[in-house]
Amino acid sequence: MKHVLIFFALLWCYQASTTAQNSVLVNFGSQGCYNSIAPAFSLINNPLSGSPSTLASCSMSPQLPNFFSVFVAYNPKNNKVYIADVRTLTETKIWLLDMGIPQGIACPPSIPVEPTYSYSYVSNNFEFDNNGDLWSFSNYNEQTGVCNMDKFDVNTGAVINTRLVQFPVDNFPTSITSGDLTILPNGRMFATLGSQPSRLYEINNYGSTSGNATATYLQTLPQDCYGIAYLNGQLEITGINFFSGLCYYFDYAIATNTLGDLKLFQVGEAPIDNTSLTPSIGSTKQLVNAVKVDGNTADLTYEIYVRNIGNVIINDINLADDLGIAFGAANVSNISTSFVPGSNELGLTLNPAFNGTTNTNILNGGQSLPNQTSAVNNYSFKVLVQCRVTNLNGTTTYLNSAVGSGSIGNNSNGSLIAISDSSNNGTAAVVDPNNNGNAGEVGENIPTPFNIGTLPVRFINVNASLVNERTAAIKWTVATPTVNAATFIIEFSTNGSRWTALHEIPIVSSTRGAYEYQHQLIPQGNLYYRIKQVDNDGTYTYSRIMLLQSAKGRAAFVVYPNPVNNAIQVAAPSGITGKIMMQLFDGIGRKICSKEMQGSNDEIRTSAFAEGTYYLKISATDYVQTQKISVVH
Repeated sequence: MKHVLIFFALLWCYQASTTAQNSVLVNFGSQGCYNSIAPAFSLINNPLSGSPSTLASCSMSPQLPNFFSVFVAYNPKNNKVYIADVRTLTETKIWLLDMGIPQGIACPPSIPVEPTYSYSYVSNNFEFDNNGDLWSFSNYNEQTGVCNMDKFDVNTGAVINTRLVQFPVDNFPTSITSGDLTILPNGRMFATLGSQPSRLYEINNYGSTSGNATATYLQTLPQDCYGIAYLNGQLEITGINFFSGLCYYFDYAIATNTLGDLKLFQVGEAPIDNTSLTPSIGSTKQLVNAVKVDGNTADLTYEIYVRNIGNVIINDINLADDLGIAFGAANVSNISTSFVPGSNELGLTLNPAFNGTTNTNILNGGQSLPNQTSAVNNYSFKVLVQCRVTNLNGTTTYLNSAVGSGSIGNNSNGSLIAISDSSNNGTAAVVDPNNNGNAGEVGENIPTPFNIGTLPVRFINVNASLVNERTAAIKWTVATPTVNAATFIIEFSTNGSRWTALHEIPIVSSTRGAYEYQHQLIPQGNLYYRIKQVDNDGTYTYSRIMLLQSAKGRAAFVVYPNPVNNAIQVAAPSGITGKIMMQLFDGIGRKICSKEMQGSNDEIRTSAFAEGTYYLKISATDYVQTQKISVVH
């Protein structure tokens, strides 16, 4: 167990010294706890730590007479900060400010006295989502608890679309003019609204193309709170007691619905309205192939997924994988890396010197990873790491992690903010299991295990074909030796979701690699087959799904699950050749995603899409299939 202990010691060092996030709080108010006639906004580093510090503090006195009825919002699409003045209640004035993000963080050299934009639409709080869409409340009915959720054009003030928001009975906000809203990079929206009391809500379905939005009541706050921001998987909810002059905040754990104690607001400032920069990275690692060469040697293939899950471009993106920690440097050889086809839309480059021991950086230095601002998948990538490992012990479980890292800001003005995330074991879907936007919490950095004594059977090839109109032949080939393998079970379905066991074949020889079974008296239509392999200890694995067109049937792709949360899986039927395109359209026909299918199985990520109805179009030579998809998070 020596390698396991060494790994855990080093993994603890990674987690103790780095974080998946280090959000920057953007505060509009004043530099003193209560100095209303000296409005300013600032960017505060390490806001939830015991030692927050001010990266930049920018006066707005020439532009604004005081800090009342002013909002601040950060736009992830152009990395700019927006200040909105609505004090007249008849117009909105907006200043657009370039603070050098993400290369640096500093006040603009000068801020014009006159606003960048001015128009008649009056917003009640506002915030940008990761797509650069701007959201605001309006037209609140205190008797029914209903208001509008407007998406509007920040350049013109034109309302693009409006949804109704229903607040829960017995917990209507006292108003929508007092409060703030925040949007996580993963799309979740939270709001603090009203006074005496202020209440905390999550706003659901606000970006859907159908149905109204709803507000889920979370907490009644012990003090009036006018600002809210998302920081490191938590919310910071802020306020001022105008009678006592106390400036304070509460932290709120999203995953557990827990409100912290009242704390003095950071660096002695007054909080009127808040937003945040959230540089954040998430990574996962899974063992996708393991071939036993002999009793103590195996060829391993790992897939590592890295994603920008924040709202700002990550500079100096990299991925470190120290295979020597897990297996011993002298036991690792035949190292190679490659991008998973179709997973590197940004065009990142690999470090040719990576050897998994003395040089552990997989990417070349000096590259950046955008945050997600559209359906283009340039904010993530997948890398295959292949190696041969010797001197393996059959009773030892070897644990291995990869660490994604990056930064924003720079050292020249002290604004450098570093982030990193140790990988979680599994597919891209387990980057952030509790969906609070922070991939580095307890239980979300589980290393990837490997044990040569329990290698699963590896399916090399599976195929289903017609022998005649009433008989199907299912053939499969597996890698040998088949260690600890007990049986194969052939399963059959007519819809790809409900499966029936057809036949069981015991594995009596570890050197036998080819198998076949004939399904007699098959029904008409589309037939689905898969092979379930069961080990001696009861663990099992499946082959890919095979789709067969029987007599009078029509070839079709397997699309599952439906409804879908994180990813639509697509499996091609046998007999389909050539280029296959997958296109996803929203409910009104706008194309939001397009990619070429890689191999016989592929996926379209849906975790960042709003809930609602979509249409998947699959196009191949002389064949088009369209299927209705429901996205439900």
